[in-house]
Amino acid sequence: MKRPLAVVGFTMLTALSVLCFLQRTALTFVLCAVLFLALFVSLIFKKLRQTVFLPVIFGSAAAACLLLLCFEGFVFLPAESFCGERIEITATVEEYPHESSNGKRLYFLSELVSADGKAAKGKVRLSFPAHEWKRNTPLLPGETKKLEPGDEVTFIGKLYPIASGDSSFRNYFKSCGFSLSAYPLAEVTVQKGKAGTLKTLLLRERKKAVNQILYAFDSDVSGVVVSVLMGSKEYVSDEVYASFSKSGTAHTMAVSGLHLSIWIMFILEILRRRGAASKPVVVFMMLFVLLIMFFASFSGSVKRAGLMMLLYLGSELFSGKADSLNSLGFSAMLVLCLNPYSAVNPSFLLSFLATLSIVSFAIPFSDLFLKRLKNRFHLKKVPKLLSTVTVSVFISAFAELATLPLQVRYFGGFSSVGVITNLLFLPAFSPAVLCSGLYVMFYFVPLLSKVLLFLAQLAVRYCVFAADLMSSFRYSYISVNEGLAWPIFCLISVLFALLYLFLRRLKKERALLRRAA
Repeated sequence: MKRPLAVVGFTMLTALSVLCFLQRTALTFVLCAVLFLALFVSLIFKKLRQTVFLPVIFGSAAAACLLLLCFEGFVFLPAESFCGERIEITATVEEYPHESSNGKRLYFLSELVSADGKAAKGKVRLSFPAHEWKRNTPLLPGETKKLEPGDEVTFIGKLYPIASGDSSFRNYFKSCGFSLSAYPLAEVTVQKGKAGTLKTLLLRERKKAVNQILYAFDSDVSGVVVSVLMGSKEYVSDEVYASFSKSGTAHTMAVSGLHLSIWIMFILEILRRRGAASKPVVVFMMLFVLLIMFFASFSGSVKRAGLMMLLYLGSELFSGKADSLNSLGFSAMLVLCLNPYSAVNPSFLLSFLATLSIVSFAIPFSDLFLKRLKNRFHLKKVPKLLSTVTVSVFISAFAELATLPLQVRYFGGFSSVGVITNLLFLPAFSPAVLCSGLYVMFYFVPLLSKVLLFLAQLAVRYCVFAADLMSSFRYSYISVNEGLAWPIFCLISVLFALLYLFLRRLKKERALLRRAA
């Protein structure tokens, strides 16, 4: 089998997407037993075993079912047994707070320590009324305002399942690692945690970086800078986010392979020009990728992109060659092993499908187009600008096409100007990412920081202007009924199948011509 990791990863993702969508534990259990039986049969019979493909498919799907059952039984169900009762709850805060969309509540993601005097495990979202927090009422004493990651809180309260009446939202929260919310009913006591842990220090540095951006950048662009560097849309205004969504550029606000590639290419170029040894450079870049993943809160898109990048850099370290589809499949497998509900996380799915379409179709078709263009006009070399624009158009078009069903399913529509707006972003987005990030790193250097701040604000303002301009057109965003997501998915699947057959036929024809020559 040419790409075993791709087959395993794609099979697990498909199986888990269907099972999480159906949410039938009994069906998952029966399917798990049937698939393990099929795996056993395929290993017994020689002809089936020699195909390799069938045992791998059965084994991957069976592992996906077993993984989901174990995750549900050992991660979510134990903590959910305490739901609805007035009990004493102790939890360790893991992140700084963020406000709800309506600004009425403050949320702290925490790890359960005990519930009702018994040891408990699992992540829970602590929910506090924002107005009471700010007024410092007896419910929330002054010390709670200074809650930081690592602090332990104890209070009398209730645990509730999040979004119990909406399976889509519940699946989303489970893909983020938690399914419960805790509501304090009495005074909260706080025990300060250890200040010197690596995670605590990194979280504090992340918080400092966010505050520095909000302080230094103008209010109309600071939220965009935070989202571009760290993937947090908390500080982006509704108007700016709407214009990015309508113009098809909202993906730039989620740290993904695009952002990582910009940093990797920039730093590798600098280090190699200075004559740094190859392997130390690769090790440094791997650590840098891990740092970016942490600062982006290990979102679905950055986990997929980061793991692929680490696999690529790892192959460079050991003088190997990474296969893009194998790397994509392996990264999907790792993400799903960490949390099988990632299979229904919109961020991860959008990132995965976009990358799959780019690797499998956008790059081959752009190469084919440029080759035919070169032969048609008898060019020795295609101009770099034309090549860059062509590749960008193919990447944007195929990514938009592959993610169209998900956009309809989760957002109720799609942008009709995404390809054009992404082209407009081309000259400014990389400078925006690099200058903003370098400013955060070197804000304490007087002259350099001013230059970087000016360039960063200029580049970000251009991106905001381009998004506003393209979103202002009447049909820039087309609303589609969510019920049409499945028919659209089927049509696009058929289209990609035909394109795949075309590429395969072309590949065979080229192989025959080489043999004849």
